[in-house]
Amino acid sequence: MSWKEQLDKAIATVRDAAESETARDIAAKAKGAAVVLARKVKDGAVNAADALVEANRDPSSLQVRFLNVELTVVSPSEGISVTKPDAATLVVADGKGNGLVINAAADPAFVTEAIGNVSRLSGNTFDLGPEDGINVVVTKF
Repeated sequence: MSWKEQLDKAIATVRDAAESETARDIAAKAKGAAVVLARKVKDGAVNAADALVEANRDPSSLQVRFLNVELTVVSPSEGISVTKPDAATLVVADGKGNGLVINAAADPAFVTEAIGNVSRLSGNTFDLGPEDGINVVVTKF
């Protein structure tokens, strides 16, 4: 089997796994957890530290640690990407023109820019996109 055939087979396997019932269930649970967390933060029931703890409790969350940043995306099923455009910057984007630019080299790190329709729910919690509570990003600096 050539490398091209092996690559095609691997891609097909990943595609099948992503479209499976289990993957859809995990995505639905992640969305539900994000909505609940966003609601709690908006209502003031969860402070900044508790938001990070609660976000990390969800096993389907995406967690990234880079330089001075600990980042948790509660619902990564909505096309979230985390990129490193240069040596000290992280960009979290939802693929729909909304995102956060984070200076990870600063101590403490900080959000340098919010692009598009980003709502700051609390000091360390952001909702990318319309206020739907789906793409919730929790930062720890």
